[in-house]
Amino acid sequence: MLKVCTYNVNSIRKRLHIVFPLMEKVDILCMQETKVEDRKFPEADFHLKGYHVVFSGGKARNGVAIASKFEPDEYFSGINGEKDRVIAARFGKLWVINVYAPQGQSIESEYYRYKLEFFKKLKEFLSEFVDFKGYYLLCGDMNVAPEDIDVHSPDKLRNHVCFHEDVKKAFKEIVQLGFVDVLRKHHPKERIYTFYDYRVRDAVKRGLGWRVDHILATEKLAEKSKDCYVLLEYRTTEKPSDHVPLVAEFEKV
Repeated sequence: MLKVCTYNVNSIRKRLHIVFPLMEKVDILCMQETKVEDRKFPEADFHLKGYHVVFSGGKARNGVAIASKFEPDEYFSGINGEKDRVIAARFGKLWVINVYAPQGQSIESEYYRYKLEFFKKLKEFLSEFVDFKGYYLLCGDMNVAPEDIDVHSPDKLRNHVCFHEDVKKAFKEIVQLGFVDVLRKHHPKERIYTFYDYRVRDAVKRGLGWRVDHILATEKLAEKSKDCYVLLEYRTTEKPSDHVPLVAEFEKV
């Protein structure tokens, strides 16, 4: 089996105590919000543990990385100037595309307009880059909860930047290019969350979460998927990220 995980680490240097135990359980780990410029990325720590890692980031913001137990055949980062939000690596027949989408701040803000523009650029890139008859995986913190089942209080959150109709439509257009939502393939009706806000008291215990991290696969790859699940224990450990690792298991391609 091949296990691929997506995880918003919310600062890689603060989360190594979680990342390395997690790496023992998976084969490929896609990380977002690494919050470190490339020259300070803890690359040597990964190499000492026997892992390969590719990364692209900026000072104290954004940042993406892909760590793996085997060396990628090739990789690149950035689309349309978004250096620290997209990174992709090929492992044999499998392409893994790791994305950190903007959060958006508020509906009225320029940051929300930037978020919608980012999804437009991402759709254009995927339309040209992905061979939808091949093995392609798109994952990351998309900062979108697509359906009512993906948030704890849908009626209260309609105008949130991660649940607004415009951004849900933008995300849906990407899925409709030819991707399968792997978690929903295996758990179509289950409330499964990947984010619990630090600012909400006892959010995990009270079930006040969001599903904003996603693993999408082309149909050919999705056919090989065996399960998709969260590792909630990593949200309740010491000094956790506010996100939860999401794992998909596939037959090897």
